[in-house]
Amino acid sequence: MAFAIFTISTHVLFSQTTEDSLVIRYNQFVQEKSPEKLFIHTDKSFYVAGEHIWFKGYLQNSTDYSLLDESLFIYVELYGDTLVSRIKVKYGEDGFSGKIPLQYDLRSGDYTLRGYSRWMLNRNPDYMFHKKIRIINPVLDKMAKEELQKEQPKPGTQTDTPPSVKAPDMLPISIRFFPESGRLIPDMFSVVAFKVTDMQGRGLELSGFLCNSKDSVITGISTFHKGMGSFRFLNRKDETYHVKVTDTAGTTHKFPLTASESYGAQINVVSREAKIYINTSFTPGINLDFAHVIIHDGDKILFVDKQTNNGKVTILDKTNLAPGVNHILMADQNFNIIAERLFFKHPGFTETLSLEKAKTDEELDRRDNQTIYLKLRDSIGNPLVGEFSISVTDSFLAPPDPDGPNLIAHTLLTSELEGVVEDPSWYLLPPSREREVATDLLMMVHGWRYYDLPAILSPAANTKRESKWIHKEYTQSVSGRATSLFRNTKRATISVYAPAIDLAINENLNSSGYFIVSDIDFPDSTGFVISCTGRQGQKGYYIEMDRPIFPPLCNYAFLNSRTAEPDSLKEKFYTQIFMDSGGDKATLLQPAIVTASNRITPKHNPSPFNQTFDRRQIRERADLKEYPGLSLYDYILVNFAGVQRGGYDLETGLRELASTRGTTMFGGNEPFVVFINKIQARNSDIDLYTVDEVENVALLKGNDAHLYLSRSGVILVTLRTSMSENSRELGYTTNILVDYPLGWQKPSRFYSPDYSLQKDNDAVSFDNRSTLYWNPKVTTNEQGEATITYYSSDRKTRHTISVEGMTNEGEVFSLRK
Repeated sequence: MAFAIFTISTHVLFSQTTEDSLVIRYNQFVQEKSPEKLFIHTDKSFYVAGEHIWFKGYLQNSTDYSLLDESLFIYVELYGDTLVSRIKVKYGEDGFSGKIPLQYDLRSGDYTLRGYSRWMLNRNPDYMFHKKIRIINPVLDKMAKEELQKEQPKPGTQTDTPPSVKAPDMLPISIRFFPESGRLIPDMFSVVAFKVTDMQGRGLELSGFLCNSKDSVITGISTFHKGMGSFRFLNRKDETYHVKVTDTAGTTHKFPLTASESYGAQINVVSREAKIYINTSFTPGINLDFAHVIIHDGDKILFVDKQTNNGKVTILDKTNLAPGVNHILMADQNFNIIAERLFFKHPGFTETLSLEKAKTDEELDRRDNQTIYLKLRDSIGNPLVGEFSISVTDSFLAPPDPDGPNLIAHTLLTSELEGVVEDPSWYLLPPSREREVATDLLMMVHGWRYYDLPAILSPAANTKRESKWIHKEYTQSVSGRATSLFRNTKRATISVYAPAIDLAINENLNSSGYFIVSDIDFPDSTGFVISCTGRQGQKGYYIEMDRPIFPPLCNYAFLNSRTAEPDSLKEKFYTQIFMDSGGDKATLLQPAIVTASNRITPKHNPSPFNQTFDRRQIRERADLKEYPGLSLYDYILVNFAGVQRGGYDLETGLRELASTRGTTMFGGNEPFVVFINKIQARNSDIDLYTVDEVENVALLKGNDAHLYLSRSGVILVTLRTSMSENSRELGYTTNILVDYPLGWQKPSRFYSPDYSLQKDNDAVSFDNRSTLYWNPKVTTNEQGEATITYYSSDRKTRHTISVEGMTNEGEVFSLRK
């Protein structure tokens, strides 16, 4: 056995051109393509429909060596089975701060809050920030409960349904095995980590035995922390192994161990005091002339060494390692990673945030003024200047999520690990031997390839990825293409107008028809009018805008909530919150429409059944004349709810309109039925006309569309007299398009009442807020101090304070109290 002792510094040890090449490629990746990390601090994790999710995003380059600044825009999404909301946030005075309104018709359940920058689209969506949000809708829950009660048979009613029998309490368990560096090699001593979980994905504390094919016990096993544990054994060739455990119900379960592999390597890591001992071993098929051990921390390659013999030991000095997750890898001659092991260096204590309340929660009266004093210090007590976001919530109405990550845990730990970590902030508490062992188990159980070394080090992989690389977003742009069936776009003129941002551009096109307006700045709901005309004023052009790429809606793994039985007192308060936010108006809106609807019969009725229309279902000539030159297709798309772009007519190439609700048997959105001058037409015929040629247009959905045998709805059009007498030739396209691309959300402020003012006291009869205070940006002074004040609600309860922030030097800190 050979030993090598290294004290790692900023210099990398290498001796041959292969090692030199590895370092050069890695450094190039770090400087030009290293990823960004995003953490989103929300005011809470539990909401009532009708409230707002207030948030602050913290975006950082994953390395200080990046040559590129952080992106200036992030995207934040909320979704369940489908997308609920997507907003774009621009870095501003308060950083990446914003809000997501929660619609009144959202159903109760768990939703995913996800955040990312466009730079992060170059990587797997698993690396994007994601968090579970619980939303309840007390009114819909009550309605569902009442409907369920109606379906229940009355007492004494004879039914054919046998009485239900309560199932016995069982504890289904799952065990997953994780060989220390990814593989089990035969005839070698191996360390295997494992995790035991219940049906909710939470760790279970169990013990059992490792047995061979003859069911002979090899060694005992037991969990150490949160269902995680490990064992060491001699893995015999041609032998199979399994683990036997007994659950709390007395049932014995057998789980087969991971199979051995004939090609590969093992990395064994042992931590003792200030040293880390790394033992590497590999199968005979590995070419030692090209096999290397690589150690890196995401910022730089710390160590590269050729594998000269089996059983080589490397000793690292912890004091020279960066805090957080570090990677040890063994690569073969083709840069394939044949073994990988993660290890963690605890950051120790660098920044400390202390908090003191002027009054205890018990002393705080209703609508009482509370002051919070905060002090930010380094490890030896020196003041630090920093910036943080802070929320104060009602602990009863908005219970904190114990498994939710904080900024420290996300930055140093969970953002680089696979799967869900229970109580992640526990691993960043003061160092101890128990915490060190548990964290190392976490590295083996949740470890994955946050930095894809084969893609980084392989020239071929880099060239392939370069062509599809999405750049960082520092400014906004709009782009598209103008085409024509009958003429070339060369020397045609493209015009782009956006009056809201004082934009007016006219440029000549080339033969490709592509155009882009870059380096512009626009908020959401900004309208762009794009037109294309030929050299002599021809209008036969079709304009199609480029659409941004968004990642798929992923079903991220979350720990199931351990919810208690419904609390009638909480339901009462939640209902009041729903009503106070405007939910009472939303609830009463629908019946008010039915009883107070103002129906009209248009002079030129577009319905073949001469129906009457609600005023919101139809647009008359007076409405249409405000949009001269606009295509009827785009007018309907912009002015009627529940309409989206469909496909294209395969025969004519014209565009179709589809419903956002109805779906076909193949899963796509169902197109609308179309009637023009009371005669059924093709859906794509809508794209033949401009609003100048239309007398009126109506959109019917739901029950109003049943006469037309349509689930999606029907579009009814009456052409003006001159148009009715002249049929439109197929292939006609309009040259004007109105587009509303996704822009940044306009900043808004969280409202917190000031009960020292009489008008604020009179405005609310009962203050039932669950978020009492939210501020996305609080800055400490030169003494490292900051003070906030807020008023309590009408409920006497405990308050939860959550703080996430960053010092001027870029060090992160968190506090929950």
